[in-house]
Amino acid sequence: MKCSICAGKIDKHINQNGEVYWDKGHNAEPINDGRCCDKCNTEVVITKRIELSLYNRFNKYKKG
Repeated sequence: MKCSICAGKIDKHINQNGEVYWDKGHNAEPINDGRCCDKCNTEVVITKRIELSLYNRFNKYKKG
């Protein structure tokens, strides 16, 4: 599976026994509707979610 943001390979998460327990990536919203790799999730998606949260919170208090 490829990352919908960088087109790189989705990381496989492996347990202590060497078994893959997750290989579906992360939800890439609000960037797009696809799945993303660990790096894009950390550097792009989570950053954007925090930015949107702070923006929404600021606008809520600004209007109030």
